This record gives sequence, structure tokens and C-alpha cells, in this order.
Amino acid sequence: MGRPDLSETRTAEILDAFEHCVGRYGLEGSSLERIAEQAGLKRSILRHYVGNRNDLVVALAEHVVAKYIVQLDSIADSISPDRRIDQLIQTLLPSRPVSTSESILVIESLIAASEQYEEVREQMSLYVDKVVKMIASQLQLEFAERTKQECWTVGYGVVCIWFNQESLSPLSLSPAYLKAARKSMRMLIESLKW
Repeated sequence: MGRPDLSETRTAEILDAFEHCVGRYGLEGSSLERIAEQAGLKRSILRHYVGNRNDLVVALAEHVVAKYIVQLDSIADSISPDRRIDQLIQTLLPSRPVSTSESILVIESLIAASEQYEEVREQMSLYVDKVVKMIASQLQLEFAERTKQECWTVGYGVVCIWFNQESLSPLSLSPAYLKAARKSMRMLIESLKW
């Protein structure tokens, strides 16, 4: 009997280690040595399972986006019809941030890298598109008289408020900012009533 195929396991370990390093040191500061050390592997193993640095960055974007899409699907499935808007706002803007400074840095690093890596830009755009469409579909369910385009436009505004609030969370701003973000989101959503 041959050796078991460790490709999937090793690749996941490497990408988890890379994500951790990017969260601590940024994309540029995440050297292959740091990633290998974090994964508990030799540097040559990284190349064997994932490829060169460019391949690694693209694989990280795919890895992160896949993880966030699973979370997004879970959010969509958990929203109840009788409290749709309240739950949507509470889920997107919880009292305590769900994302850590590290996870925010990973996303921001990948967005910045999308200028250099077309495949990363495609992955990050896919994620944003999926988020906007999920929110728009929830709004369409709530405001059936509105067009898909109107719900998409408001959905995109909701995403902008959400992403901006989340990106500011490492500042530990006064609760007044969260309250203002929630109010802004609600006002934008309620504009669909008019």
C-alpha cells in the first residue's frame, strides 16, 4: 500500500500559515521562511505543494474567499423573514466585531495586491459581488415592489457601510460610530420604502 496523499492537508496548512503571517506582517512581510516556520514545514515543501510566491498569493485569495463565502451562505440561511432587516443589520454590524485585526489586514492586503495579481482581483471581486447579491436578494424579499437593480444599488451601499465600519474596528472607536453606521445602514435600506 502506498503513502497517503497529503496534498490537500499540506496545502491547507500552508495557506492557514500564510494567512496568519499576512495578518501579522502584511503581504510583503510574509516571507517564505516565516510561512514555513508558521506551518512547521521546510521552505522547499511550500514550493512543492503550492508553487512559487505568485502561486501562493493567488492560492491564499482563493482560500480566504472560499472561507468567507461559506460564512456568507450561513448568514443568508440564518435570516428569518419576520425580522429580516433587523437581523441583517445586527449580523453585519454586531456589537462586538467578528473580524479580528489580523483578518481585516488579510483582506486589505489581498485587495491591495489585486493591482498586481489579476487572479487575486478576480477572487476579491467575486467575493464582493457575492456579498452584494446576497444582501440585494434579502432586500428584494423584503421590498418585493422594488426592482432588482434598486435592491442591488442599496445592497452595495450597505456593503460599503459594513466594510468601512469593519475596517475601522481596530481603532476601538466610541460606540457612537457603530450606532451611526447602523443608523446609516437602516436609513439606506428604508429608502426602498419610498
